[in-house]
Amino acid sequence: MNFFGHEQLSGFRRIDRIGSYPQTPAGGVWPGDSQESHHHHHYHLKETFQWHRRKGSRVSTINDWLQIQIGGPDLGKRKKPSSQNRIKSTKYTLITFLPQNLLEQFRRIANFYFLVMTIISLLIDSPVSPMTSLLPLVFVIAVTAAKQGYEDILRFRTDNVVNASPVTIIRDGVEAIIKSQDVAPGDLVVVEKDCDVPCDLVLLRTTDPHGKCFITTANLDGESNLKTLMVPRELPTVDLKDMHKLGMIECETPTTDLYSFNGKIELKGGEGRVLPLSAENVLLRGSRVKNTECVIGCAVYTGMITKLQLNSRLTRNKNSSSETYINRFLIVILVTLIAIVTLLYFLKRYNELFVIPKLTYLGDATDSYSVKQFLQDYLSFLILFNYLIPISLYVTIELQRVIGGFFMEWDMELYENETDQQCVVNTSNLNEELGQINILFSDKTGTLTKNEMNFQQCSIAGRKFHFKKTRLEEEDTHALLDINKFNADQRVFFQALTICHTVQVAAGSLEEADASSTKKEPVVTGKKSGPPEMYSISDITEESHNSSQQSELNVSHSIENSVSANPNGVNGGGGGGATITSSSDVNPLLVSDDSYSVERRKRPQVVKRSPNFARPANRVHIAPTPGDTQTHNQTELNGGNSSSSTNGAGALHSPIHSPHIRPISLQFQRSTSERDLPQFGEAHNGAALGHRRAHSYGAPNAYLSNPIGSSTPSTSAIFRSPSTHSRESYAAPTFTRQPTILVRAESQRRKNEIRDFIFTLDYQASSPDEKALVEACANLGLVYTGDDDEILCVRIVPPHLDYKRPFTMGKPKEEKFHRLHVLEFTSDRKRMSVIVRDAEGKKWIYTKGAESYVFPLCANSSAHLVTKTDHHISDFARLGLRTLAIARRMIGEEEYRDFLQELAQANSSLENRKQLSEECYAKIESNLDLLGATAVEDALQDDVADTLVSLQAAGIKIWVLTGDKVETALNIALSCGHIPPDAKKYFIIECKSREDMLLHLNALDREIIFGIGQECALLIDGKSLAVALSEVAKEFRDVAVKCTAVLCCRLSPLQKSEVVALIKSSNENYNTASIGDGANDVSMIQEAHVGIGIMGREGRQAARCADFAFAKFCMLKRLLLVHGHYHSVRLSLLVLYFFYKNIVFMGIMFLFQFHTLFSSSSVYDSLFLTLYNVIYTSLPILFIAITEKPYTEEKLMSTPQLYKKNTDNKQLHWPYFLIWVLFAMYHAVIIFYFAFCMFSFNNVILSVGQTAAFSCFGTLLIWGVVIVVNLKLWLESMYLSYWYIFTLVISILGFMVTTVIYNVINLDYDTDIYWAYNNLLASLPVWLWVLLVSVACLVPDFTIRMLQRGLNIKHFSIFPGKQRKLNMREKFESTYL
Repeated sequence: MNFFGHEQLSGFRRIDRIGSYPQTPAGGVWPGDSQESHHHHHYHLKETFQWHRRKGSRVSTINDWLQIQIGGPDLGKRKKPSSQNRIKSTKYTLITFLPQNLLEQFRRIANFYFLVMTIISLLIDSPVSPMTSLLPLVFVIAVTAAKQGYEDILRFRTDNVVNASPVTIIRDGVEAIIKSQDVAPGDLVVVEKDCDVPCDLVLLRTTDPHGKCFITTANLDGESNLKTLMVPRELPTVDLKDMHKLGMIECETPTTDLYSFNGKIELKGGEGRVLPLSAENVLLRGSRVKNTECVIGCAVYTGMITKLQLNSRLTRNKNSSSETYINRFLIVILVTLIAIVTLLYFLKRYNELFVIPKLTYLGDATDSYSVKQFLQDYLSFLILFNYLIPISLYVTIELQRVIGGFFMEWDMELYENETDQQCVVNTSNLNEELGQINILFSDKTGTLTKNEMNFQQCSIAGRKFHFKKTRLEEEDTHALLDINKFNADQRVFFQALTICHTVQVAAGSLEEADASSTKKEPVVTGKKSGPPEMYSISDITEESHNSSQQSELNVSHSIENSVSANPNGVNGGGGGGATITSSSDVNPLLVSDDSYSVERRKRPQVVKRSPNFARPANRVHIAPTPGDTQTHNQTELNGGNSSSSTNGAGALHSPIHSPHIRPISLQFQRSTSERDLPQFGEAHNGAALGHRRAHSYGAPNAYLSNPIGSSTPSTSAIFRSPSTHSRESYAAPTFTRQPTILVRAESQRRKNEIRDFIFTLDYQASSPDEKALVEACANLGLVYTGDDDEILCVRIVPPHLDYKRPFTMGKPKEEKFHRLHVLEFTSDRKRMSVIVRDAEGKKWIYTKGAESYVFPLCANSSAHLVTKTDHHISDFARLGLRTLAIARRMIGEEEYRDFLQELAQANSSLENRKQLSEECYAKIESNLDLLGATAVEDALQDDVADTLVSLQAAGIKIWVLTGDKVETALNIALSCGHIPPDAKKYFIIECKSREDMLLHLNALDREIIFGIGQECALLIDGKSLAVALSEVAKEFRDVAVKCTAVLCCRLSPLQKSEVVALIKSSNENYNTASIGDGANDVSMIQEAHVGIGIMGREGRQAARCADFAFAKFCMLKRLLLVHGHYHSVRLSLLVLYFFYKNIVFMGIMFLFQFHTLFSSSSVYDSLFLTLYNVIYTSLPILFIAITEKPYTEEKLMSTPQLYKKNTDNKQLHWPYFLIWVLFAMYHAVIIFYFAFCMFSFNNVILSVGQTAAFSCFGTLLIWGVVIVVNLKLWLESMYLSYWYIFTLVISILGFMVTTVIYNVINLDYDTDIYWAYNNLLASLPVWLWVLLVSVACLVPDFTIRMLQRGLNIKHFSIFPGKQRKLNMREKFESTYL
């Protein structure tokens, strides 16, 4: 459905003629529109505001409040669009690019150093051409600027796609399509189903008959569950053409808080009514409209001041730990440079004073020595040796990182076929950091587990049952029960699960299910429901602090007979809606009544029904506009589809009607914790069956099967207390339960029919656990088919194994319950309730929530049952299952009337509305009769156990930070291999004081010290961790890092980031990584040195904020062990080689000064100084820095211990650096003195029999340097490919070609090397010299490498090193007390 009757195209609205008068929607009326006037409560604010409107502005500001005219200013006052809604993520503009980029680049010390050197060389009589410094600097700056400019252009193009997207608006009652960037505050924006909201809007109109709008906010907070927004209460109904005359919106200036909004609407008219606005009335940019055909909103915040953009602040830049070593090397080289320059200067002064006067042929020495002469001499040496600092190092590192990032994104092993997701590299400058990880912090739900829920067990009236697809198996007697064998307690329990929820049936899905299965008769359907409002039941779900369960999936069984879902356990007719039955010879689920049908809509549609909507006052209609030619009734508008919502409270078809009661939507808050665990069985005779998952659902290596022994914490070690942390929120995945193997083919066919029917119904839930419960009821025979105007329909399925009678005989029974109210879930209440009226007119309240919050609400008569159920919940949670408690009671008429009055008063209050409503809820949620509890399993991710074990073998300590209770998290940790099965487990639970925490830490430290070689695992809860972080942070950190594994439970997102920050503060300089998949993991991901996101089911917020992102947790193994190892090795080789080749280059210059009376003359031509780092030596090192593989990928994956070779940047430590420096000095000495001796003893080396000129000496030296440094790189490389050898050859040939071209051109540019190189090429002694120098330089390198490989000699074993010193010191450390 849309507002104007236009068709949809590619998610946007299309019109044939802009400005054409809009038609009324199908049905001829707007939901909520009417020509009738309604009398409501009027809210008057006795405040007078003066509205100072700036000329041409749509928005005025008064006392930090914005005033916005609904519909924008009048046509005559409207100015040309000014791109107020334009989004800008670029860093530069055409004007600011050059100055801003240059400023950023010259902040780097190497670039700034060369800039200073270039300026100095221009100011003094430089010994070399200033171009030798200027050209490399310009090259590096240009390449970096081009890279950053290109990235900014990509951001600019992305912005343009968003800014130029079409948006439908209504101006002066006429529809028009404009660009998104031209939306201005005050515009009336039309947003259709499944379309993104272009700016922050105040909701004014919706196709929902009760003024509701359903959205998802995955782009905002990572939560993909549906949320409900409301049209402002008491907003008068006007025609579309008059909406711009509604009045004025006054609101606060935009803030970053996604869950708060304060404002009001001042309506035009004599009364001057004021309506309050809150967060439930605002659609934020980045959210997406779901299950609501069309909405209209007034733009309030646009462009860069929307809440999404205000929350999109750039995070702090993360720097690789390798840059610390690079900076250290640069400082050492810089100090060496100053020392060399100072030494040569004093030697020059010495020669000028004592040597040159004795050399009479040089003339008389100057008598005076000025400051100018000092600067000339000193700075000349500085210019001469400035190539000790490798200017091209930074640009080469950047190119290597960017290309390496592409390699990771192109890795097919990091590609996920099912979701078509490849690895994403958001921060390429951290590539090598992947190989330096010491401690990994991991989320659990959705990261270690799949977030796919499967109903496993339940506790009913103190008896434990296992779910067997279509039957229940009692644990004690192993008796199998199908639906016709259920007693009253079991019927009521599952009847409660079918009506106490907020699950929606997708629009048209029931009709599609009937159509797909009914082949012999026409499809006839009743009015079924679409999605209602969503509140996360997983936020309610809580595993008890003492829990554990044994569960398994067995062969499924079938339902035999129909049974009533009446709350009292007796058969009764449905009420409150049309009977919906039919005959089918295919599937007994798919039957409907021939006596009732409505025409199916061509386009499936969802229409919501509010359970708390006052029907007489709010069922209103708009009069048809003149352009309409048809009038449709309300049924046609609804399309035969309606569903329920959880928000609000009020009367509906109740004895007392309150026309002023409107549903309220409490602020939705994301919960913070997670819970799921694998299961381990425990036999009734006490024998441990071993850790296992109840069902892996095809996930290879999803669990470990090691015996657990006494791995479960004893009751004395764990103290139980009510949970105070809210739960994790989950998206609703597609339910795909694998069909079980049945003995009889007929039973299998029937079971497939059930599965297909449930799949076709397409349940939409706020959490996978809630969906799993409703689908479990459907498998048992209680099929929730939706709601019709708050009449919940539950279809009772005939028995599956009754083959003697024809399928078409009899009709399925439908039970109907009138849903009166939904008492919303909040993070404080940790429960939700529904109030229904059954077919007999009795009113019931059903409550479902965390047991620690539901048990206190139960009556004293249920005390014994509470004890039994609590014990069962403890069993469930120890198996890692997610639990909920279920309770109910009957409500009397007088009590219900009092509830309605109190709720009406709470809803009419402008202050403390939420608190008053919750107090009202608490009164009626009391003296409940406990029914039982449910247990749902969350399966482990694929290969999660292998991944964790491999990472631990690689020396990475893994900390799991979760919101679960200790028992649940412990069993997940044991099942997935996080905690070794034979490890000692130390629990710190409910620790409330500093003294107690120190006692625990002291005891744990002694356990670690005296249990040498024994693995130890620490398990700590949120309360204890809060004490540790605030009171004894250092002591806790130092003890915890000694443990093999750490499990932190009941943590909030803030505590997760605090734990990461604490470990980062250690003097050990641990490199940390965090991995998670939800918005609640963002702070942890951004705090760690390396943030890794999983593109999971909870939105993409974590993946967007992470440095690296991929689809599955098991890919982390390859990312770290393969790519991390490769990038660390490659960067180490790159950095060390750059310093090596420049030391060789400048070492010859240094030696040359001793033979020229320290004249600051250059032995090289300026061309060689300019091109040495740009052409002669740059390509091979860049190529090998992106392709080097010291081990094969298979070797690294199968031998995780190899990862340890590079951690802590071992290959960038001083011993490695010094070895490269020594080789550089050796090579410089060999090259220089071999050439010096040849020229000294007999310089008649040319083929024409002439002596060689000085230009030949310098050219010969640079030729030898280019060959030796390239061959040295070849020798150091492990992965030799033809392309790599080609780069080596092309670099040497590049030197030869450029030198030949340069020396045949007679340029009096710097030194005269005219025809010098050609003469050298024609000389046989020169070629022999090149061969001799290459061998003499590289024989020691080759010999040492062969000895290391042949004798397996480890590098630098004689160096004590920092880690060895620390290990020695730890042997003598005492405990903290």
